[in-house]
Amino acid sequence: MSHRVQDKNKETGNRAYDTWLSYISRGLIFLFLCCSFFAFAGCATAKLNSKEPPKPVITKIDIQDNSVMITADQPFVYTMYKPGDPYKLIVDIPDTLIGTSNKKLISQKRGITEVIPSQIDAPSLLARLEILLQTPSAVEQEYKNNVLTIKIKEELSLKQYPPKELKIPDSAKEERPVFARKANSNPNPPPQSQLPKATEITNISFDTSAGAVKVLIQGNGSMTPNVFPLENRLVIDIADVALNTSIPAGVVSPIRGIRSGKHDDTTRIVIDLKEMTKFDVAAIGDSIVVTVKRDKEPIAPSSAFIAKEKADAPVESVPEMKEAAVMAENKCKAYLDGQENINFDFQDQDIVPIFRLFADISGCNLFIHPDVKGRATMKFIDVSWSQALETILSTFSLGKSVEGNIIKIAPHTIFTKESEDKAKAQEALSRAEPLETKIFNVSYAKVKDVEAAIKNAKLLTARGSTSADERTSTILVQDTADVFPTIEQLLATLDKPTPQVLIEARIVEVDTTSARELGIQWGMFFKASNTLSSLGGLSGVPFLSPGAFTGNNYLVDFPAKGVGPLSGSGFTFGLISPDRTFGLDLQLSALETIGQSKIISNPKIMTVDNGKAKILQGKSIPIRKLTSEGTISTEFKDVTLELIVVPHITPDGSIAMAIEIKKEDIDRTAPTIDGVPGTDKKEALTNVIIKDAETVVIGGMYKIDTLDADSGVPGLMNIPILGWLFKSKTKASRTTELLIFITPRIIERP
Repeated sequence: MSHRVQDKNKETGNRAYDTWLSYISRGLIFLFLCCSFFAFAGCATAKLNSKEPPKPVITKIDIQDNSVMITADQPFVYTMYKPGDPYKLIVDIPDTLIGTSNKKLISQKRGITEVIPSQIDAPSLLARLEILLQTPSAVEQEYKNNVLTIKIKEELSLKQYPPKELKIPDSAKEERPVFARKANSNPNPPPQSQLPKATEITNISFDTSAGAVKVLIQGNGSMTPNVFPLENRLVIDIADVALNTSIPAGVVSPIRGIRSGKHDDTTRIVIDLKEMTKFDVAAIGDSIVVTVKRDKEPIAPSSAFIAKEKADAPVESVPEMKEAAVMAENKCKAYLDGQENINFDFQDQDIVPIFRLFADISGCNLFIHPDVKGRATMKFIDVSWSQALETILSTFSLGKSVEGNIIKIAPHTIFTKESEDKAKAQEALSRAEPLETKIFNVSYAKVKDVEAAIKNAKLLTARGSTSADERTSTILVQDTADVFPTIEQLLATLDKPTPQVLIEARIVEVDTTSARELGIQWGMFFKASNTLSSLGGLSGVPFLSPGAFTGNNYLVDFPAKGVGPLSGSGFTFGLISPDRTFGLDLQLSALETIGQSKIISNPKIMTVDNGKAKILQGKSIPIRKLTSEGTISTEFKDVTLELIVVPHITPDGSIAMAIEIKKEDIDRTAPTIDGVPGTDKKEALTNVIIKDAETVVIGGMYKIDTLDADSGVPGLMNIPILGWLFKSKTKASRTTELLIFITPRIIERP
């Protein structure tokens, strides 16, 4: 009984113990579950509290005529600017997802060519839209109810955007530079368009951090920056604002300095850097924040990536921009002219990267058509840059066009098609324009010549026509209006008074003569006692002269032929015996003549440019001749000096002259034929170029006639010394010379 009770009590105790253990176990499990629940709940709450708000997502991009509408599911901040290209507009939306609108949109509407959306993740989240415009245009924006509407306004002149060569960082080679950044820590900041447009810049300051330096540009409203990255500097243009604050004197590395300038209504701020590095530009509310990275290894600038600078960009404070552009263009020209040599070694290489290398070396801008393809192996050693380029182009049937320092490479078929398309477009445009009629007056030129020049120059369109009226000296032209300015330029060149040239000639004729004669006459008379014999001159001979003393003719009669009354001198000797049986006559005669004559004439004549001027001087001599009928006729022979000059005025003010000279004289020594005497002719033909009012001398027309003659008794005249008793001697010379001096003068029109 007791054992049963004891066992029962023991059993009861065991049950109670088991029950207690069960309660404890259940309590521990419950406590563990509660702790786990509260821990989980706490973690969930922490995660819920730390969750960021959702980012805006672009839900729609709608293109209409001259407008683009960008819609998001939440409010967003945007930055809009033109990156130096008048045909491109960039819209950056920080902290925004591009969503499903990530494909290029080709526009069929007016004003817009295409819209290229892209998502940028680094260095910060950014949705970017590149809007390509059909023409350089101004834009306006309107933000309302999460919709940004961009409107294309008036067309701008291309002259405002001349292309210039500028350098930007190597980081921009593979992806476009990022100019917009996250607005601020506020997840839903007010849109920038809600602020009024700024009219002035009120403050410029610095903000530094461990990895970057920020330049804060504050204004009295919203500002839209236009950013141009150059070599070792950033250029920020802000339109329609005035700088109403001072530039900070101290700077923070890597910034080397800050400058400002004013051009028209644009304020330019230039941030000079010690070396090019990564940067961001963001328009946030009433501020522009420029963040410059402090990288340990800054990125060096590259000449392979070229940006365009806005027109009218150079201002007095940044003259380096113009200098850099000029240096780059000169460098490119030097390579194009073949002044620089290169060394290349490629094996089975794609030609497109090779062309890019050509651009990197020369600094030229390069455009490669998408149809340019091929691979090549080449090795060039000390070959000119241009020759190497031409070799590759010819191998692959490619061509190039150069405009300034921009090289375009494309297949020949592309250039041919572009030329054909351009010609067709011009022809279509010409056919669409109405025809107009205009009358052009011709004052100096010949009307027919001007009309022929217009037609030969092909200035008229296919529908154009001309009509010339010589009576009124006018040309009637019917064509499109754009043809008339070109015709006016042609008339301004052709319809000018022809310049005139005054030709002054001085003709000098010099005739010098000299003659010397020496003669002797002698005879004797002897009458012997025998009256049947005598010795003396022969009387009655008609060609012998009688002596002064004896009265008989001379035995030796060779007097100086030129001696006559008042023309010479002589000595006469005579001897006669008292009984007149013996007589001697002796007469010596001598003559020396020296003469010099000079004829100077100074004719003047005026002629037009390229016109013939003729000067004639001389006389006409009557000549009697026997005709074929047996009668005597008289004709006149011109014995003249003729000078012909054709002047031409060169562009530098010199005068080119074709000169022809003819001088003809009667030759008395030549035999006549049918009564017509011979002539002595001299001619000269030459071409010279001299300055205005200078003198050209033409000489060399020089003639000398000499005569050395002896006449006397044959045999006896050759006896030494005694031979002078039996001969006479004549020596003569004549020199003629012709000199012509020609002086042309250009006659200016008053």
